[in-house]
Amino acid sequence: MSTTSSPRLAVINLMPQAEIYLDYMAGVLPPGTDVRWIRVRNHPYRSSNQEILEATHRFYDETDLDDCDALLLTGAAMDLNPDFTAATYWDEVVETLRDADGRVGSLAGVCWGAQVVGKVFYGIEKLHFPAKVSGVFEMTNLAPEHPLMRGLDDRYWLPQSRYAQLEPEPFAEAVKEGRLIPLDWCRESGHTTVVSADGAHLMLQGHQDYPTERLAQEYHSALKRGDSPPVPVNYDPDRPVNRWRANNRAFFAAWLQLAAERKRAGHGHAASATAAPSQV
Repeated sequence: MSTTSSPRLAVINLMPQAEIYLDYMAGVLPPGTDVRWIRVRNHPYRSSNQEILEATHRFYDETDLDDCDALLLTGAAMDLNPDFTAATYWDEVVETLRDADGRVGSLAGVCWGAQVVGKVFYGIEKLHFPAKVSGVFEMTNLAPEHPLMRGLDDRYWLPQSRYAQLEPEPFAEAVKEGRLIPLDWCRESGHTTVVSADGAHLMLQGHQDYPTERLAQEYHSALKRGDSPPVPVNYDPDRPVNRWRANNRAFFAAWLQLAAERKRAGHGHAASATAAPSQV
């Protein structure tokens, strides 16, 4: 449990070039946030700077998690594969999430990580889009009185870069049952930001973590590989402009505050009691 006003966040980092994510999170987290960086054993991190990785990241079982308010699972290069279990680190990630679930105030996943959270705790598979959703989309705030959304505009911009979504039918059933709450929506991407009714689980299928230039980098990298990527919607990859920074900072600050409050209140989440078991 945190004993100071500074939030404490653990991050399971699966990103390509893992070291760049340190700067990404520094740009959206509240000043003074204590971040514990976690790496997984069954992932080679071939594109990452090994010296920086070794100096900044520890394995989960070497990390002091009990005084962390929240845990975040990043996106990963596995998002194009429809099979979650194809990831060499799948079992390790599932075991880690289930253990962390009872020890932090709230647990979040970003992009592929969001869909992993949906799979592990609610048994929801992912459904792939006909084409990649890429760009900056105007979201409608569906829950302006929710603690996570009170600081956001009625309509706000959100970067997205993904191939899949939470499968609509089981997602809709979980919403109907009151287990999940959709926080935003737009026509192109559907419900992007989703939280459990108790605040224990957060699914960020968009990229509240992205800096200004990230979509441009993805686009130009794909062109260099000889691919034909879609030009990101509402975004010029040659002259990128940030229209989402303030809302995303407000969102992360609200999430960490909610996580800290749940942690102080002793609201550890027993996954086995409320969540549908994943097939792993």
